[in-house]
Amino acid sequence: MKRYKLFVILSTFFLFIMIGIVYSNMQSQLADQILQAQGMSMEARIVKPKKTMTIASFLKWIKKEFPKESIQMQFKSKEDKNQVLIWSQNRDLNYFPVSSGRFFSEDDFKGQVTIAAVSPSSAAAQIKTQGNTYLIANGQYYSVVGSLKAVPYQSSKAYYLTTGVKQETGQSRINHFTLYVDASSQTIGKIARHLKSETYWPDFVKRGRQRRLTLLMPEALLIFFLLGVGVLLMGLIAWLTLKETDLSHVKGDLLPNFLLNQSGRFIVFMVLEAFASYFLLVWKAYYSNQSTLGLLLLGIVVVELAVYVGMMVYMYRKGKQADD
Repeated sequence: MKRYKLFVILSTFFLFIMIGIVYSNMQSQLADQILQAQGMSMEARIVKPKKTMTIASFLKWIKKEFPKESIQMQFKSKEDKNQVLIWSQNRDLNYFPVSSGRFFSEDDFKGQVTIAAVSPSSAAAQIKTQGNTYLIANGQYYSVVGSLKAVPYQSSKAYYLTTGVKQETGQSRINHFTLYVDASSQTIGKIARHLKSETYWPDFVKRGRQRRLTLLMPEALLIFFLLGVGVLLMGLIAWLTLKETDLSHVKGDLLPNFLLNQSGRFIVFMVLEAFASYFLLVWKAYYSNQSTLGLLLLGIVVVELAVYVGMMVYMYRKGKQADD
């Protein structure tokens, strides 16, 4: 009997790991969507500024209002459709895939020199001299620090320039640009109100949300299937625990204490398994948000223990009625 119980306990641990791996695959797919959307998350919104302030003045306001907020902004020029100004705060932009060189870092937005990065099929004029590549735009020369990789199903001719409070690109009027803001929804709302604009869903977010359900449905169904297997295992171990009481001939007032003791130990094992699974999965698998993995495992533990306790109570009462 103990061998069967050990098998069930090990099986539940294996199910935790399997569910965690499937969830990791789901988050990896979402990360791929974000990557293909020019490095912006599914929380990004479009803001169409109506104010005539400079970008530099706007960025000063951002730093004053949201000094600790993680923000990325892309200013897409209305005159030059291929020009995109980039600025970020408290955020690493290393998820922009580069084939050579690098993409921008936060320090690049603090300096006075504007630098450039180009997409694979960029139409912007470039020259190479003394081992360096320079991009020519609006009569200005910008040092190119990196070239982006080609992204499947996208053909971009964009070139990217840094902007900042001290940079010459920061002197452009913000109403000459369409602004893509990637931040919390509350922050985006405040920014839109400040610029006297509504917020709009970018096309890539619309497509991503439409495709997300289709892409992730198989993994979601697999998680539900594995949860169903876990529920069956809970019913099996409840039955094994009561069967063990029959073999040990525990009766009367001793029976509830025996069942509480067995159940308490099993619940402790389940919680320890969930913790062990979490740390093992975080160590070995990819998660863009580790807290959601913890919530997922916690929810599974709650559901499975609720089933286990419910089965124990049901079978105990049913057995008691049979004895009466």
